[in-house]
Amino acid sequence: MIALIRYQIGLLLRSHRWVGPVILYATGVVVIGIGGSGGQPLSTGLDWSAAVLVPTAAWLTRSALTAEPTAARACTAAAGNPFKTHLSVLVAGLGCGAVLALVGAAYQVVTDTRPHGGVLPLVTAIAVGLATAAICLGMGSAVGAFFNPPVVRRTAYAILSTMSAVIIVLVVGISPANATLQQIRSHSHIGAWLPGLFESAILLALAWTVSTMLAVRRVGWTSVDDD
Repeated sequence: MIALIRYQIGLLLRSHRWVGPVILYATGVVVIGIGGSGGQPLSTGLDWSAAVLVPTAAWLTRSALTAEPTAARACTAAAGNPFKTHLSVLVAGLGCGAVLALVGAAYQVVTDTRPHGGVLPLVTAIAVGLATAAICLGMGSAVGAFFNPPVVRRTAYAILSTMSAVIIVLVVGISPANATLQQIRSHSHIGAWLPGLFESAILLALAWTVSTMLAVRRVGWTSVDDD
């Protein structure tokens, strides 16, 4: 499994499909983010960098799912376990998103105004920020897995549905990501972000299960537009 994940990460990096999501995340965090080049409260910066992870993770997941050519995908699935092969693709996209989340959090810690009161408030703010990032990362990965091949195989439909789902995740109150971003700063303790983390994990598992089951049934699947 580890070898498959390393292969999928290498494939994603060599395909340069990671460039778009990285530019999106960097632009969202550094340029568009509240405070521009920094200076806002650390909690605000961490919230913003977490929110930008939703579209970034969705795009990274799509990039990982579409990076391998059809023939190569069929050979990889045939040589190994089709279930593990597709799961490694999703893990590769999620892993790359996690790296960006850590980089974004580190940037906010360096550039933003840290809370007063010593080490404990700083550690609490970082912990809550990382928990929020994990929730948003999971939701973005779930969106990318559920609204792209092999679930949604037409490119135009996949892109439009992914964009629509990202907006819904960020603005609708029932979404774990939106609920966490709205409430966590007023209740900065484990009880505030734990439900969102649990709900995000469930939705991520469901989306990955649907995507993987369809991939196993459609070994060597491709976009309908390429058929």
